Amino acid sequence: MKLVDNFNRIHDYIRISLIDKCDLKCIYCNPTNSFAHFDSNNAILSYEELYQLIKILVRDLEVKKVRFTGGEPLIRKDILKFFRIIASLKHKYDFEIGITTNGTQLIEKLESLYQFGVDRLNISLDTLSKSKCIVITGKDYFDQTLASIHKAMSIGFKSVKVNAVIMKNINDDELNSFVDYFKDYPITLRFIEYMPFTGNQWDDSKFMSWEEMKTEIDSKYLLAAIRSDGKVSKDYFVKGTNLKIGFISSISNHFCDSCNRLRITASGRMKNCLFSSASNVSLKKYLSDKSISDENIAEIIKNSLQKKWFKHPSVDELVQLKQNNMMSIGG
Repeated sequence: MKLVDNFNRIHDYIRISLIDKCDLKCIYCNPTNSFAHFDSNNAILSYEELYQLIKILVRDLEVKKVRFTGGEPLIRKDILKFFRIIASLKHKYDFEIGITTNGTQLIEKLESLYQFGVDRLNISLDTLSKSKCIVITGKDYFDQTLASIHKAMSIGFKSVKVNAVIMKNINDDELNSFVDYFKDYPITLRFIEYMPFTGNQWDDSKFMSWEEMKTEIDSKYLLAAIRSDGKVSKDYFVKGTNLKIGFISSISNHFCDSCNRLRITASGRMKNCLFSSASNVSLKKYLSDKSISDENIAEIIKNSLQKKWFKHPSVDELVQLKQNNMMSIGG
């Protein structure tokens, strides 16, 4: 059976947080830990529970793509062992595997991840300035992240994307610098609108819409619209280069009507929307109870999805949310 909500949106893309901790403190995500409420290691889904959950999703609910997020997913202990066991599921059920990572712990894992069937990598890099990177992330991992991007491009992943959250008076002056730097590489740059989350001190004066970003790049490069390979990105090809650019317009021009994704937190709670509160439904509770069948868990997931909004609230409402910390959401 397919995962279909009350608005007939088919959900075949699941984002699963592997851990609700990170080795960075990015200003747009988790500038301090004071707003985060991390689960203990015993409370997050075990690898065995994750395996069972993913099997239910791809076998019983026709999910075609699973993306692993965090926090920072690659800081979880024995993470490569996890991807090894997930590779056996992929071989049997043929679904895509993606990872969203900040790249700090990636470079030595790249060959193994490729061997274990990871198809797509999204790597966060918000600036090309090492000093500015330290300001934005709170740590000095710039060289490691950039080296990971270059190595990933050489290995053969189906897709490598570089994600940058753009904020006025912080990194908005680097839009064309990003294009200059990556124009000879066959990757996708994704420029993401700055979004309000609990604890990130969202300020409208820092907000730059996707149209403003595009106008800036248009001033130097010719952009040709292309059909998007997903539901959320406005995609363009940079003429005369090997580069694609995607704009994520979550705030200025939402794409809720075509949303095909569902999120599951590290503790096993469903989030039907990036901006919604986590469900009270504990998938971990059901996954750990061997008396509950996979079929019942599939029904629980499907029923929980029926509470999904048609669209997320306005910016004014999002700013007021108190329990919507990006670290606990799952990217």
